[in-house]
Amino acid sequence: MTAAPKNKLAKADLSSARPLIAIVGLAALLIASAALAFVHAKFSQGYVKIGEDLRVNVSVADNDATREKGLSGKEGLAADEGMLFIFDHPQAYGFWMKEMKFPIDILWIADGTLVDITTDAAVPVPGQELPVYYPKVPVDRVLEVRAGFAREHGLRTGLPVAIHVDKDKQGR
Repeated sequence: MTAAPKNKLAKADLSSARPLIAIVGLAALLIASAALAFVHAKFSQGYVKIGEDLRVNVSVADNDATREKGLSGKEGLAADEGMLFIFDHPQAYGFWMKEMKFPIDILWIADGTLVDITTDAAVPVPGQELPVYYPKVPVDRVLEVRAGFAREHGLRTGLPVAIHVDKDKQGR
């Protein structure tokens, strides 16, 4: 038996590796695409009215890219500012504080009513597992505001919540 010439051997090895190279290339493209969508997530704007006269200006997370990004990386919120997460159907959605830089209150909303309140969700501690926060009942909306907001405004479950999204500035 004789050894195959080096160039034929290299050619054979490369042709058998092509499917693997294609799969790796496709995976890299999908990862890059998801990362780009995350970075360029565009939020709709609007406001939420709680009770009779409390108004919170909100960025609206109403698709997978904006819901995944949320408040991650943001430095803070103004006293009258928040982020509203809108879901297509009620569920006990879990929220975590991944890449958060400030603590928040989480207001859980179902059918236009404040149904649960999580106060003072803390920023992540390096090296510790991130806690996941859940509502006590299924919700279709979640409002994140700066920590202490619920206490400062005397919020309680049962309050009506009205949501107004600026259709002209939607980020979809």
